[in-house]
This record gives sequence, C-alpha cells and structure tokens, in this order.
Amino acid sequence: LTDIQQSQVDTYNLNKVLINKGKIVEEFSALTFPLYFLDYETFPAAIPRFDGFSPYHQIPFQYSVDVLESVDDKPKHYDFLHVGPDDPSKSFAESLQKHIGKTGSIIIWHKSFECGRNDEIATRIPAMKTFMDSLKERIYDLEDIFKKQYHIHRDFRGGTSIKRILPVLVPELSYKELGIQDGGSAADTWNKITNDSFSEVEKEKAINDLKIYCGLDTYAMYAIWENLRNLVK
Repeated sequence: LTDIQQSQVDTYNLNKVLINKGKIVEEFSALTFPLYFLDYETFPAAIPRFDGFSPYHQIPFQYSVDVLESVDDKPKHYDFLHVGPDDPSKSFAESLQKHIGKTGSIIIWHKSFECGRNDEIATRIPAMKTFMDSLKERIYDLEDIFKKQYHIHRDFRGGTSIKRILPVLVPELSYKELGIQDGGSAADTWNKITNDSFSEVEKEKAINDLKIYCGLDTYAMYAIWENLRNLVK
C-alpha cells in the first residue's frame, strides 16, 4: 500500500481520527479575507449549442457564492442562474464580477473544474479575460485538506468529495432531502428548463431546486471550513 492508502486502512481498523492541526493552521493562515466560497454548475452538451464550444464543453449556467467578510461574521449569499435559450457565458461572467471583489481568497472544492471553466470563458469572451484570469491566482482548494491527509476519518472511507466529508463533519447539513442532490441531476434539470420540457409550475420548482442545491454546495464549504477552524484554533 502507499502511505496514503495505509493511513486510510489504519484509521479504519483502529477507529481513530487523525488530524494534523499544524498543517491545517498553515493552510488556513495563507487565506485572506473576505473569503468567497464559490461553486459552479454546468451542462456538458454533446452537440455544441453556441459559438466557441466543442462537443461536451461545459456550459456554465449557474453559480453560488457565500461571502465571508471576517472570521466573526456570517456569510452573505449571492447566486446566478441563467434559464434563457442563449449562451449564458457572458452574463455568467459579468454577474460573477459583481460579486467577487478584487481582494480575498476564493475557496472552492476540486479546483480543476472551476479553473477549467474560467479558462474557457476567458477564451470565448476576451473582454472578461483579465477578470477570469485574476481569479485563478486567488483560488484555494478546500479539498486539499483531505487529499493531503491532514484530516482522516474512517467514515470518509478514503473519499474526499464534499458529499463524503460533509455528513461526517457537519451532519446537520444534508443533500438527502433536496429535490436535486448531485451535479448530474442539476445539469439535466437545467437542460429540461431550457428545452421547455417543464410546465410553468414544474419550471418554477426546478429553478428553486437548482438554487437550493447550488447554495448548499457553497454553504457546506463554509460549514466545513468553520468546523476545521474551530477544531484547530
């Protein structure tokens, strides 16, 4: 077994929680306020719908961001959801620019996904390139705490997805009762909205379900960050 695999096995067999508080403190000390807990939702269209897209390129149709001004504040929530038939990329980026200030760390989960979408938007919309490129320098991946084995719990079962971590660290928050519970369902729901597959009542519910789902993703990141911060302070 690799060292990481052995740590997972030992944690499970011994029923121990392993926490490297020094490393977590070191990671968090590099963050600067305000903190922006950010998450995107996208749709991978097999047949490109808009100019500038290739097969299965992700269409960014929604984001949620929770903004924490200081350690003693509560996060303020903002979101964006495009439900029209046109390319949402430009309005997505312009809305994001209104809610992401010029300073502060941007906290996401699994940064390669959001960073990839930022690069694509910057390519398709040259006017937004400077802003989209600036975001990459400020991104911190909260999943790294668990990928780097700074916090190991047997109930993670070796996983580092937010849906694996959240029930263990913040059990009062859950996706189980939501109308949408995963990114694939979110993408499918948006596709049906834009294809007029819903009645007006169904569309209204679908829009609300999307906002609740994406909103939980960002609040969950805040809650996990807060749990870790309390653990090591």
